[in-house]
Formats: sequence, structure tokens, C-alpha cells
Amino acid sequence: MDRQKIPPGSRPPAFNSSLDAETGAEFARIAIRKRMRPGESLFVQQSPHTHSYIIQSGLIRTFYVSEAGREVTLGYWGTGDSVGGPALCGGGAHVWSAVANRESEVLAITGPVLANLAQSNMKVMNWIVNALEFKLRWLSILFQIHGTERVQDRLAKLLLMMADLYGEEVDGDVVISHQINQTDLATLVGASRQWTNKALARLREAGVISIEGSRILLLDSKALRNSLEPAE
Repeated sequence: MDRQKIPPGSRPPAFNSSLDAETGAEFARIAIRKRMRPGESLFVQQSPHTHSYIIQSGLIRTFYVSEAGREVTLGYWGTGDSVGGPALCGGGAHVWSAVANRESEVLAITGPVLANLAQSNMKVMNWIVNALEFKLRWLSILFQIHGTERVQDRLAKLLLMMADLYGEEVDGDVVISHQINQTDLATLVGASRQWTNKALARLREAGVISIEGSRILLLDSKALRNSLEPAE
């Protein structure tokens, strides 16, 4: 069976929707359901990697802490995303930490069990490969963002990336479906919350974005792209 690749700029399908009824029922039987409160750790950097986690609802933040104690946010993962890895099928230690950003529910499955499912079911194997491709794409773009000199360009690139990956078109505008606040955005672009708030206010005043509670609407993606400095 040929693997169904996800197109660039899109998310892989949710795990549950990738399974047939029989495999889905088997997975639900063997997985462990875990409910999490905001601020509760899912796993900690350098702890043994025993399980992979599939988010059923909520939002999970992954982050890395350097030896000097500097914390770097790597991403926010929502319903249908996998958290863990990069060794989804277990082994070694976690190379980053994960914490619930809000009330969340995840399904935990051990690495060997997930590996056995992948070997016996091509749909599970396809999902694992697509999930890893998606994570690699996200982290690659995030590294590019942090390599950008102008901080305002980092925010513009982040908003465009999130619109591509998590955007939903509503009445001609693009709504970023992940409800991420200004503090979350600041940690992703490596800037202070005060600067991020000012930059978002400028974009809102220019009619490029609109902020409704914790939702960000991208009103003019062309203007946002044009705000970036041309490459040297």
C-alpha cells in the first residue's frame, strides 16, 4: 500500500481518524486515558521514554531547558497531535519536557505496543511517519524564526506559519485555531511579553490581524508577508 503523504503546509490527520473501526477499538482498549490540569507535567526532559501520547482534547506545550537554565518553548500541540519522541515507539530518554497549557486529555501507549500496531497496520505506520514529518517541519521553521535578526519579523513569520498549519478560513479571514495568548507567542519568538503585545497592537492597528479573546484572525496575509525584509 502506498503511503498517503500530507501536503506541505498542512497537518497530518488525527490519529483516531486514521484508523479503521477494528484498530481504533483495539487502540482504545490498550491505551491509558489521562486527564491533566493546567500546569501538570506530562513528561520531563531526560526521563525514560516509555510512552507516546495522543492528545484527545486541550493543549500541550513542549519545551527544552538548557544546562544554563534557559527555557525554550518548542511548540504547542492540540487535539489529534502526538506528544513525545522523537522516538515515538519508545526507548532512550525524552529530549524535552511537556506540560498541559490548559485542561487536557491524552491517550498513552507504550512504545513496543505502538510499534507492534505499526507493523501490523499500514494506516498506523502512515500516521507515525506523517506525524514525524509534521514535527520536523514545525521545528525546522521554528529554528528559522529564531535565526531571523529582526524580532518583528519573527512574529510575522510565526503568525504566517501558524496560519498555514493551524488556520481555518472563516468568512474570508484565517482563524488560527490554536488559542494561544501573547505570553505563548512571546516564548515562541524569543521576545518579551511587553514587546510582543506592542507588536501585535501595531499589526492590529494596521488592519493586518484581529484579536478576539485568545483567537487571532489573520485579515491580510499579503500585507504580513510584505512586512518582512527581503532576503539579502
